[in-house]
Amino acid sequence: VATWEAQLLAHLERYRRYPAAARARREQGAAQVRFRMNREGRLLSSEILRSSGSPVLDRAALDTLRRAQPLPAMPADKPDVLELAVTVDFFVK
Repeated sequence: VATWEAQLLAHLERYRRYPAAARARREQGAAQVRFRMNREGRLLSSEILRSSGSPVLDRAALDTLRRAQPLPAMPADKPDVLELAVTVDFFVK
């Protein structure tokens, strides 16, 4: 059985988009984003905690969170508002 955290990460991954211009320039990096969400999965706030080194990729990381709404609803054992940090990777394969 997948944990709620694993479901959340998988959900975010479905909405991650590597910006075409950044891919063409072979820009790579990992942005760590901090965000707050409510029990129903609504994004309350988000910010870059650690930059990828590319403003384009940092914006794409934040856009991932916005596109992914609503996020998976939190289980009953979580607080009404939760703050999390995740890393969004952008690497050319």
